[in-house]
Amino acid sequence: MPFKRWLVRFRTSDLQAKIVLILISVIFPLSVLISFMQSKVMEPVLTEEIRQVGLSFSQNLANQIQSQHLLGRANSAALVEDLIQRMMYTQPSVLRVDVIAPKAIPAQGLQYLASSVLDEDETDLPIQTLKEVMEGEITKEEGIPVWSIYYPIKQGTEKANIHILVSLKFASSITNTFLRINLIGALISTILLILILNYFLRRAIDNEKQLKVAQMSNEVLSEKLQEIQQELIQKEKLAVMGQLTASFAHEIGTPLNAIGGHVQLLTMDLGKQHSERIGIISSQLKKIEEIVKGFLQTTKKPIVQQKIRITTSELIERVVVLVMPTLQRHQISFGQEFKATNDEVEVVPLEVEQVLLNLVNNAIDSMKSIDPAKKPLNALWIRTYDSPGAVVIEIQDSGMGISPEHLKQIFKPFFTTKSSGEGHGLGLSICQQIIRSYGGEIIVESKLNRGTRVKVQLPLGAKT
Repeated sequence: MPFKRWLVRFRTSDLQAKIVLILISVIFPLSVLISFMQSKVMEPVLTEEIRQVGLSFSQNLANQIQSQHLLGRANSAALVEDLIQRMMYTQPSVLRVDVIAPKAIPAQGLQYLASSVLDEDETDLPIQTLKEVMEGEITKEEGIPVWSIYYPIKQGTEKANIHILVSLKFASSITNTFLRINLIGALISTILLILILNYFLRRAIDNEKQLKVAQMSNEVLSEKLQEIQQELIQKEKLAVMGQLTASFAHEIGTPLNAIGGHVQLLTMDLGKQHSERIGIISSQLKKIEEIVKGFLQTTKKPIVQQKIRITTSELIERVVVLVMPTLQRHQISFGQEFKATNDEVEVVPLEVEQVLLNLVNNAIDSMKSIDPAKKPLNALWIRTYDSPGAVVIEIQDSGMGISPEHLKQIFKPFFTTKSSGEGHGLGLSICQQIIRSYGGEIIVESKLNRGTRVKVQLPLGAKT
């Protein structure tokens, strides 16, 4: 029953209380367990360090006994004992040091040659025979765990063993201290984590309330944004065509002048030249009709935009008719090559024409800014070729090119390198949006001062 009551309280409590309970019941015990495991890992490491201390002490003592030839002297016991007392001051962990050697008559056994303990008992020797190699084991001395190490000494025919007891109390003290510090750190960390998390939870709850209000306003703004976006697309389309208005006016004026001149001649000579003059007038009128028709079809706002099946070569030719006067006026060489075996796509023609017209105009603007003395020949190429499941329209120019830092941003709305009044920075963004709506993509490759290559990839129309 108590467990069920606790479970009911846990379910009905708020999010902050739940998180605090989870932290206390999971993170703190986990921290305690990790600290305990770390202390257990440290213990054998410290034990080995203590053994190395005892081994180093034994080696130093043996080296000094051998170098000073203390074994076999008449007063060797006093000399070795004095050496032991001096060395023990440097190692507080060393509890006892004994030098065990054979008695004067070897058959009588072993004796303490020297010892750090003044009242050692000769009848209680730890070994009965001398050790030939170094040995060590952990034992207890008066309830304290110690390393018991035997180190052999050999000086000519004289032999002895150094027996040393090194306390492990220091290692246990370090391990316990480390465990206590870790436990305190775990407790403090858990408390700090709870306080910090409570602070951010309060902020998150407040932010969630503000987010709900913002979402409601965003829904209203989203509808307005879509309307504004459609208006911007139409305005950008008109802005692109506005750049060609002056060119159209100039080009329309030329055939009109020709018509006027020939009409004057017809009034003077209606006889033999009658049919020829009328033919010239008809051709010029047809040219005017094509230019004006293309201009009106591109600039007017379509009421219903419906997809139709059309070839990309036909779309390109429509755009070429519009830009050819501008190319001729700026003395830009033009070439086209249709290599695509199947270039039929299902699109809204006016939308794709807008994209191609925008890209061609950008290429023309790039070449217009070049000084003719530096680059006398400017050229524009339009090609089509096959791609798996798609057709690619490639527009290449020999213009100024685009710098690498600008190339990364050309599709961002309102980004433009043109001067104020010459561009809105929406053209390429809208072009990309139109092509992607058909499942296609626009890829731009450019090198500064070496021209630009734009690839418009459109999926092929579905087969009927």
